[in-house]
Amino acid sequence: MVRNRESNDIDFVQPTQYPKLPRGFTRKPPPEPSPLPDFESLPIDNKNTYGTSKLPADVDASNPYQIFKLFWTDELLDKLAEYTNRNAELHSPSKEKDFPRPWKPTSRLELHTYLAVLIHIGLHIEPSIEDYWHKDFGHGSMHILRKHIRLERWQQLDRYFYCTKPKEEDDEPFQNTFKRIWELSEYVRPLCRKFYQLGINLAVDETIERFTGRAPEIVNIPTKPTPEGFKIWVLGDQGYVLNWIFHAKGDKKGPYDLDKYWHEEEGFSKTQAVVLDFLTQRDAETDERLYPPSKHVVWLDNLFTSVRLLQRLRELGIGGAGTVRLTKTKRKEQEEG
Repeated sequence: MVRNRESNDIDFVQPTQYPKLPRGFTRKPPPEPSPLPDFESLPIDNKNTYGTSKLPADVDASNPYQIFKLFWTDELLDKLAEYTNRNAELHSPSKEKDFPRPWKPTSRLELHTYLAVLIHIGLHIEPSIEDYWHKDFGHGSMHILRKHIRLERWQQLDRYFYCTKPKEEDDEPFQNTFKRIWELSEYVRPLCRKFYQLGINLAVDETIERFTGRAPEIVNIPTKPTPEGFKIWVLGDQGYVLNWIFHAKGDKKGPYDLDKYWHEEEGFSKTQAVVLDFLTQRDAETDERLYPPSKHVVWLDNLFTSVRLLQRLRELGIGGAGTVRLTKTKRKEQEEG
């Protein structure tokens, strides 16, 4: 199983190993804590203690489809239909003998159905894709998908679905897996900020998007609930994702499209540079900081926390707090060596 494999992630934090205590051992009471040094907390002036949604007035917050449409707009779906049709043309049945069904151009409306099926599959787990279209009650739960789209057509859409302009025959190949979803990612990213009113507390952490196929960026972190897949650094507020940075596996790689200034000019590790990159980004139209001084506190785990990082955040007007650890990651050992 994946959980038994050694991690291939350079930022992997080894679990703390505590010594086994002999039988009958009685712990001594902890020592009295040292006096706290003089410290003046950073003043935070934000009328919104907690983050909340910031939806348009004509959107019903109880209607999931209206929320969906805020992000998957008609403009976006028209573009995805264009890319999908072009991808099908570049890989037509005449070029692939193992897939003889002719391609019929898709549309925005049909892609709505395709995505609805994906959501349904994510909510109702079956052993195989074909099980969602079976007609035999004795076989298990009956699904309504076959009333809206044929299995063969959905599989065809799933084969050719593309969310970035396909590479033509003479074009250079994609630099990495993330380039295949880059246009979709950049379209949705500003919308995530647009429809949310920030509170005081933000958090930066890593997450794993499950994927068990082949890709050079796949990482394995056995201690995670989802141990294998694409690693993504995220900035969030109460579980809502505001921003993200993809991660490329490898000693000389790391966070993809990271602002190099923090690592190369100020000497922070790439892991800590993720925090500074997130919190110093500016609005493309006004050039104002998205997270202005004296408005936010960022919460971190022991992968990021250091005295120097917290001091730099304070200089930027951002409060910080985090857990600490005794062990070092492989990346930290390399940077110190």
